[in-house]
Amino acid sequence: MEIPLLPSGPIKGIRDAARAVKRKAKLVMERVSANTLSTLLGLPGMIVTEYTLEREEGREILHVFCRHAHYVAPCPRCGEVSTSIHE
Repeated sequence: MEIPLLPSGPIKGIRDAARAVKRKAKLVMERVSANTLSTLLGLPGMIVTEYTLEREEGREILHVFCRHAHYVAPCPRCGEVSTSIHE
């Protein structure tokens, strides 16, 4: 199943460009950055490095590959702060 980039029918809700600009002016806009996917997916402390979309048996599966945003982290077992996996 292909995902259309633009809807095939008329767009409901936006009647003219001036109205759309007024609506946008009320929103808090964020620039797209390296952390955009991490923020949208709710992955605090992670940075999405790559993603791919796989189609399988009529379903679409999103694979997201991440890395830690920080080079140190507490061990979930012992609580020691480390720069490498030690347990």
